[in-house]
Amino acid sequence: MCEKLTICYNAWMIFNENDDYDDQIFQIADRGFNCVRIEAGAGLLWDKAGNVRDDVLISAPFGEYTKYTTYKVIVNKKRLNLMERLLRICRAAQKHKVKVVLSSWFFLHTNWYCEEADKRWIYDMSTEEKMSFFADQLSRILDVLKQENLIDVVAFAEIFNEFEGLPFAQNSNKDKELSDMLRCLHEKEIAKLKKHHPDVLFAYDSVSAYVREEMIPRNIDVLNFHCYYLWPVYEAFEKDLIQFSLEEMEIPDSTRYFLKEQIVTVKEVVEAMDNFRSGLDWPRRISLYLSIDSQKEAALTAMLDKELEDNFDQYTARFRKGIDKVIATHATAVPNSKLVMGEGATYCASPTLLFERDSEHFWKVLKEQMVYARDKGLWGTVITTTHAPERSAAWDGCREQYRRLNGLFLQD
Repeated sequence: MCEKLTICYNAWMIFNENDDYDDQIFQIADRGFNCVRIEAGAGLLWDKAGNVRDDVLISAPFGEYTKYTTYKVIVNKKRLNLMERLLRICRAAQKHKVKVVLSSWFFLHTNWYCEEADKRWIYDMSTEEKMSFFADQLSRILDVLKQENLIDVVAFAEIFNEFEGLPFAQNSNKDKELSDMLRCLHEKEIAKLKKHHPDVLFAYDSVSAYVREEMIPRNIDVLNFHCYYLWPVYEAFEKDLIQFSLEEMEIPDSTRYFLKEQIVTVKEVVEAMDNFRSGLDWPRRISLYLSIDSQKEAALTAMLDKELEDNFDQYTARFRKGIDKVIATHATAVPNSKLVMGEGATYCASPTLLFERDSEHFWKVLKEQMVYARDKGLWGTVITTTHAPERSAAWDGCREQYRRLNGLFLQD
């Protein structure tokens, strides 16, 4: 069993334009992270007949606008050998003594990057077939890692990211028959995985700290929850504009102040995306953050810092409440499993905004988070989701902050 996990969320490494994985993993380890959570490529590594694919066409999710977002590192229409890339990521992790969490964002985000022909046949499956298929894909990936003597890098693995948020599971909160069926299917697939891979830990990944007990498979080894308690700080700028709607936004004056005269419209973002099947809130998010006036970024940073300073206790209370809730659920549902916060605490959609780099209040909140997570016995935690090599302004200049926070969590 490995030590506690300080997790760097770098989901899209396998699709990065920069494939110097040795350098990326070195940067992660150098900042005190001993684990990285990634998309493992389930659904894209083998074709329908079960043959390994030596290339898959991957596209930047927001077309020409991608380079101005935190997804800027993604290749722009390039054929990739994803199996070869996954193995190089794991070899770099093994070299630098970094563990890997294997997950799949296929139905939430990964489908954005894929050609329609590479995903249509998967979407055509029934719910039971989808769950069985992705469990089998995960099992195949683990088999390959064993063959390559890389299985020791796996911290744990999960069939899906944010299970309750998947298209076929979204109604489970109001349909007991559906939630019962999904739980049984999940338990069935995890049982098969554990039988074939007794040396690997398997997780259930939940969209929030308020995970519903009736959805948690009772045979998991890890409960991986998300806690975006600090994301609402951006509401001071967003003003409820980010909705699951493709309509143009009516922007209030308080937000309009920070934007360029000519904004990027939702329609322009949608037209740049190819056949996206999920995340209808993202075109509005990208439209808004792409339209920030670079001359107003300093003022926006100051405004967000003031929002956080004025409501500091509110944000730390949100975190403690979420952690206490998930601990209580964990104790009754799966008390023998480990507890991990695999995503949080916030999401900044701009790679250039300096608020998260420069705000003392921001790092103070994160310190509270890491200490509380440690003291409450979590096995692993992220610091925050967008902080990874090349993805945000809060990476290159924050080496010591990461080292300090990760060190706090790892203390006995």
